[in-house]
Amino acid sequence: MAGKRAARTAQTRARIKAALVELIGEKGFDALTVSDVTRRAKINRGTFYLHFVDKYDMLDQLEDELIQGLEQTLLANAPADATDACELFPYETLLAALNLVAGDFDFVRAIAGRGGDPDFSSKLKRVIEGLLEQGLARTGTTLRGDDELPLVYSRELAISHVLSIIGLWLERGGTETPEQLARMIAAAKDVSPSSLLRPAVR
Repeated sequence: MAGKRAARTAQTRARIKAALVELIGEKGFDALTVSDVTRRAKINRGTFYLHFVDKYDMLDQLEDELIQGLEQTLLANAPADATDACELFPYETLLAALNLVAGDFDFVRAIAGRGGDPDFSSKLKRVIEGLLEQGLARTGTTLRGDDELPLVYSRELAISHVLSIIGLWLERGGTETPEQLARMIAAAKDVSPSSLLRPAVR
């Protein structure tokens, strides 16, 4: 009996989540209402309120499920050891996290997009910061911090390429596979702005 109830609960939440994704795409989160969600999910308002307090609680809970899943995935796939100081963001760890995102791509794209949650990028950034700290501890390294490049800017540079690549991937609709994206992020650590320059073709 408990198993059937859990399955029904999961199914209802999945329908609500799918409705939320569609409505964010159509009108944006700020403009949608609980009534919009219940109509689209084909449930009554009482069922909605069994799961969530309001639309903001719905968004928070669904985002938190994703963030917790990412954090657990990153911890579960962290290398046991590493001596290469450059491997702050190991390929296998990145791939596991990106596969999780790809499995929930429509939701992640919706909340990360223009009509979604402006605070989501901060939540995702905290996950990447956690991965960075994990990498620093594992490799026994620290970030540069001096007069020329203070530590706060070093940290931002260290994580910005990861966030930028993931953000563009979401915006482009997941054109590349998680494997391709993980390779890009892993390779980007060796890319400087000057190395991107090529002579113009005339």
